[in-house]
Amino acid sequence: MRSVQKKAVDLLIESAREVFEMMVMRHLELGTPIEGDAPRPKSNVVGTVSFAGSESGLVAFYSTMDAAKQIAGSLLGMPAAEVNGEMPDAIGEITNMIAGALRTKMTDAGHPWAISIPTVTIGSDFYTRYVSDVSRVLCPFKMEDEEICVELIMMKN
Repeated sequence: MRSVQKKAVDLLIESAREVFEMMVMRHLELGTPIEGDAPRPKSNVVGTVSFAGSESGLVAFYSTMDAAKQIAGSLLGMPAAEVNGEMPDAIGEITNMIAGALRTKMTDAGHPWAISIPTVTIGSDFYTRYVSDVSRVLCPFKMEDEEICVELIMMKN
């Protein structure tokens, strides 16, 4: 793993934990990061935010529908069972906050990035593949009984 990518993965983990503790009021327990094209997690909800600057790529957020509703409920101050159409916006915002925190930390470390608006995909039978030559590091977390993941996908130089 390149040193910039290693730094970015460490800062991504830190950013995800900070956002979840401050905004979702949940602690994230880190699993073992997975480098490369390992199978992606089972997820119904995927948020992405692209970045460009000294490096380019994207930050992806993966969760099940149940976890996404819990996250949205915490953000909105309502029970997860009452979350309906608000969930995509909430997941987009969580993804944006994680990517934004990472961008700020990378800029402070001398790697200025700009980020895109978030995109959220919801479904049950899709696979995301990148046509460019990229390196991927998937960081799985436990959020109580649910698994969520964040992934750093960077263009190879």
